Amino acid sequence: MAKEKCTGFLIFVVVIGAFGGFLFGYHAGIISGALIFLTKSFDLQIAEQSMVVSFLLLGALLGALIAGPLADRIGRRRSMALTAALFVVGGILLSVATTYSALLVGRFIAGIAVGSISLIAPLYLAEIAPPHFRGAIVSCYQLAVTIGILSSFIVNYAFSAEGNWHWMFGMGVIPALIQLLSILILPETPAWLLKQGKREIALSVLKKMRGDKEWKKHLSEMERSSNPHRLGRWKTLFKKPIGFVLLIGLGLSIAQQITGINTVIYYAPKIFESAGFTSAAGALFATLGLGIVNVLATIVSVKLLDKAGRRILLLVGTAGMAISLGFLSIAFFTSSALIDTIAIISLMSYLIFFAIGLGPVTWVLLSEIYPLKVRGKAMTLATFANWVFNYLVSLTFLDLITSLGAAGTFALFGAICALSFIFVFRYIPETKGKSLEEIEQELY
Repeated sequence: MAKEKCTGFLIFVVVIGAFGGFLFGYHAGIISGALIFLTKSFDLQIAEQSMVVSFLLLGALLGALIAGPLADRIGRRRSMALTAALFVVGGILLSVATTYSALLVGRFIAGIAVGSISLIAPLYLAEIAPPHFRGAIVSCYQLAVTIGILSSFIVNYAFSAEGNWHWMFGMGVIPALIQLLSILILPETPAWLLKQGKREIALSVLKKMRGDKEWKKHLSEMERSSNPHRLGRWKTLFKKPIGFVLLIGLGLSIAQQITGINTVIYYAPKIFESAGFTSAAGALFATLGLGIVNVLATIVSVKLLDKAGRRILLLVGTAGMAISLGFLSIAFFTSSALIDTIAIISLMSYLIFFAIGLGPVTWVLLSEIYPLKVRGKAMTLATFANWVFNYLVSLTFLDLITSLGAAGTFALFGAICALSFIFVFRYIPETKGKSLEEIEQELY
């Protein structure tokens, strides 16, 4: 086989396609710093704080439900453009909000965009990527998420002195506008074009994406998978063997959330405050360190995904997360004098292992393991499940801290990480280096 190459055009497409991950990360992370000042400005109680955080997730549930069918109907590229427009609207509404209700509306609209892009971006990237680069290319989405989170932490810290939460939200409008304009020159994916019977356009796009002469073989494989007579309906998802693989994807998608990652992203400053940091600026500065570590670890994962493989990164990641949360739980339980130091080290370690495993690999596998005829629908269910448990975990986190204490809460998440390790070991297949069509032939 000729060696696959990344063309300049492909790199450009990947950057713009992954940009939605940046917006996802920014809106997910910005609340961690803004919440401290929103609580004072609007006199928010614990239940109201949870609602401000979780309304993004409620919107994401709706976005995840509509994104798959929408992407199948109007295409991956147009769907991304719609989500970028929603990010613009949500960011503006949040930045000018004067009431608690207005905050919730802004968060909900931004959430629809977040939920939609979490499905559409990995799907788009998977369908335009050459097989031997697909892991790295799809994981660029998760890398963009971490960069977005880090950017939100930087913005939080920059505006923490005056507590200007309006600008914290408002700064997110700029990258949304950039992506909205850039999407106008992106191509549609060859797989979707073939499914619509637009072979010549698909051929043209595929030749631009591939830096070798394997595009003809790739086109033939896609044509077999995209035969319109094989397109599946919703009920197809629950027939063997698709139903079993659907359950594997659902389990992995749920595991990404119930291991507690977004409690750290959304509530990191509060965790650090409970660990002994006395000022909001100090807690936000420590949170900034988490964001930097998250980005660096994800870069490592991008480099390893197509070399080490998906399974090994998931196994190492879930095991490391369990151990890290175990140490964090012990530190809170013993009320160690070094609890602030242990909290930083443990949370950074936890983030590192998430960033090389469940973070990027989940989205890569979800975009790989489903056949084209039901890919949009299957990813809709998996992404919806991801956001349901994101919502439930985030909504109950402060209550768990109140009832179980920090030690008990992190011990619970650590135990779930250990169970996730067992699930990965038992059920997750290896897909490294295979085309989407080869994976489909092996699994189905």
